[in-house]
Amino acid sequence: MRSARFFAVTVGLSLLARAATFDELAAQAAQARRGNQIPEAIELYRQAVQLRATWIEGWWFLGTLSYATYKYGDCESAFDQFVKLDGKRALAWSLLGLCEFETGKYDPALDHLRTGLAGKDLAPEVEAGVRFHYGLLLTRAGLFDQGNRELNRYAQGGAHEPMLIAGLGLSALRQPLLPKDVPAERMDAVMKAGAAERSLVLGEIETAATGFQELVKEYPAMAGVHYLYGTYLSYTRPEEAIPEFRRELELNPDNAEADAMLALLLLRVKDPAGALAYAKKAAEAKAADALAEYAYGEVLLGTGELRPAIARLEAAARLDPAALQYHTALATAYSRAGRHEDALRERRAAMELAGVPGRESGAQNARSGGADSPENR
Repeated sequence: MRSARFFAVTVGLSLLARAATFDELAAQAAQARRGNQIPEAIELYRQAVQLRATWIEGWWFLGTLSYATYKYGDCESAFDQFVKLDGKRALAWSLLGLCEFETGKYDPALDHLRTGLAGKDLAPEVEAGVRFHYGLLLTRAGLFDQGNRELNRYAQGGAHEPMLIAGLGLSALRQPLLPKDVPAERMDAVMKAGAAERSLVLGEIETAATGFQELVKEYPAMAGVHYLYGTYLSYTRPEEAIPEFRRELELNPDNAEADAMLALLLLRVKDPAGALAYAKKAAEAKAADALAEYAYGEVLLGTGELRPAIARLEAAARLDPAALQYHTALATAYSRAGRHEDALRERRAAMELAGVPGRESGAQNARSGGADSPENR
């Protein structure tokens, strides 16, 4: 005897065979979707949009149903068509980027997740997932500070998934990888770095300090480890951070971020000549890098080279506009140059980033660290 499930599928397939017009297909697709007959609904929507490629609702449901059933390639194709018809839906851009993440199209995924987040109308639970994947992709692209900020937002909610810990570790160690691509021999160090970073984000200072110290002890020759520890020390014991950055550069001479951080610390301890050498090295080694531009700009500002300092600080703020300290430094430079309206604009930008409306915020440390339906619009 045939089962009820077999009978339902047979009926569904016979409906597909009989459907001849767009209106029939659209009605049957909606009926199948409302009846939770997802495979049948997907096939009906697929046939309907083939007959009418401008049917935006069909592309929407084809995309969301494909996403819900882990058919990421089909989801990607559907939302690629959807955003061509309606490019104003932040959720559509976000789902397109998430599908591309799953299919390994990381560069377009980064751009499309950025577009989705720029819409600023995602539901909080959706935005959290989008920012998480966006942070992973920023790290993969070598935009470590930006990736770290996005992952920190996720960690602040108490999340402790292994992929988050690995993502935090990769951004902290300056390794442009996704968690799934970490070599086995490096995974322990990455996870230890990520766990210490998460503790720091949550304000568990003693746990974080112990984690960083153990990481240095167990992996003293690994690239990025001394940089990470030096960055942590720069908050509380900057005099101890300087030798950590020097050790990082002995092991990894191409670490431009270590050059930049060392330049900033040397400027703080009144060694402008030493700071200038490291700042120039960082800027020359890593063109169009926000931290390198910022460090060079700060050093030039400290040595009285106002015009080139402003150019470097403007570049830093342009490359990473969400870094509060770049705007505060630029405000200071504009003030010294007598550009008071520009200085006011940058102070306002810094206040907005700090979430303190109406009050000027001080500079931070160098490392800052259910889809709705178109039917219902």
